[in-house]
Amino acid sequence: MAELVFLGTGAALPTATRSNTALAFLPDVAAPGLLVDCGGDIYSALLKADLAGDALSDLFITHAHIDHIGSLPSLLESFRLGGRGAALRIWGLREVLAVAHRLIDAFDFELTLDSWSFPVAFAPVAHGDTIQLAGMPARVVAMDHTVPSAGLRLDLPGGAVAYTCDTQPNANITTLGEGARLLITECTYLRAQEPYARVSKHMTAYEAGQQAAACGAGRLALVHIGVGDALDAVRGEAAESFAGEVLIPNDGDRIAL
Repeated sequence: MAELVFLGTGAALPTATRSNTALAFLPDVAAPGLLVDCGGDIYSALLKADLAGDALSDLFITHAHIDHIGSLPSLLESFRLGGRGAALRIWGLREVLAVAHRLIDAFDFELTLDSWSFPVAFAPVAHGDTIQLAGMPARVVAMDHTVPSAGLRLDLPGGAVAYTCDTQPNANITTLGEGARLLITECTYLRAQEPYARVSKHMTAYEAGQQAAACGAGRLALVHIGVGDALDAVRGEAAESFAGEVLIPNDGDRIAL
């Protein structure tokens, strides 16, 4: 059975208990999985989840904000030092991969990828693309954030799973999450903070519930939590607009898909 690991569940400013949001999707066969985003202390999170080494074959970077891409050089170096041997394919919008290359180039005295023990390849994607991520059929859907960003829909044997990444409400979320068994959305603000959400193009808990309802999703999981310990308020606001189960995972939580 496929599995989802919430490696981090916090917003751009981490807390003592929530690191920057990152996810790992593991297929329902004994095969390498997919890492989504690489901010914060991502390698430590992978170690805690027993997903370091060659456990992940693909990395999809949703957008180029620091909390989603900033640890890429450190992650690559940690893979090398940890003895990784398998190839790593890095996916993202062209604008995202341009930033990834600049980050790596800043450490070109150390990140000499052409002489490493494992190959690193870059694969640009665009809105509407259908691709294979760690052997899982996936669709790329543009989101509406302050920088180019892309959500992911994975079509798994147990049903589709969709992740919006950072975004404000937009019509593409319905396309992304239509009929999904699980919709994973960001939840940076509460409803009283909606003006801040519009400026930074994020979502409130209430809006996340609205999007899940519009998609006809079975369950809603909230990540990129930006309201500290106000989890009861987060769950309550999402439940006002979505009748299904609302999950607020902690760092390190795992669920079957």
